[in-house]
Amino acid sequence: EGEGQGRILQRFPEKDWEDSPFPQGIELFCQPSGWQLVPERQQASFFVAVLTDINSDRHYCACFTFWEGLDNPQLKKTETGDADEADEEPTVVQTAKVFAPKSLVVVSRLDYTEAFRNCLGLIYTVHVDSLSTPLETVIGNLLTCVIPIAGGSQV
Repeated sequence: EGEGQGRILQRFPEKDWEDSPFPQGIELFCQPSGWQLVPERQQASFFVAVLTDINSDRHYCACFTFWEGLDNPQLKKTETGDADEADEEPTVVQTAKVFAPKSLVVVSRLDYTEAFRNCLGLIYTVHVDSLSTPLETVIGNLLTCVIPIAGGSQV
C-alpha cells in the first residue's frame, strides 16, 4: 500500500573508486514518481538525470526501468458460491500478481546517452533471458570498452 522505498541490490564496482565516489541516494533519482507496486506491467522506460556535486562536476545517471512480476503478499479469496457457512469447504486462496519497478543505472562523468542506453539494454537482455553469462562478466566487459571520439582517427 502506498509508496515503498528503493534499495540498491547490486553495484559495480562494489567499492568506491578514489576519483569517483558512489552518489548517495541514487535510488531516489531512479524513480522520480516514487517506488510503487502496480497491478499491471508497465512499459520499460529510459531517461538520464544529471547530478551536480559540490565541486560543480556533473554526473550523468542513465536509468533503464522495467517491471518484474511479484506475488502480492495480500491474498485474495476465490468466491465459493451461495453455500451455507456450516457446509463450506475450506476456501481456496490464490495470490494476486503485482509488478514492481527495477532500475538499471549507469553513472558517468561523460555524456554518452545512446551508448548508455545500448549498454543498459544489453544488461537487461542478459537479466531477462537468464543467459549463462554472469552479470558481473557482462558489466566488466562493458567497463573496459573504449568508445572512440566522434570524428577521431579510425582504429
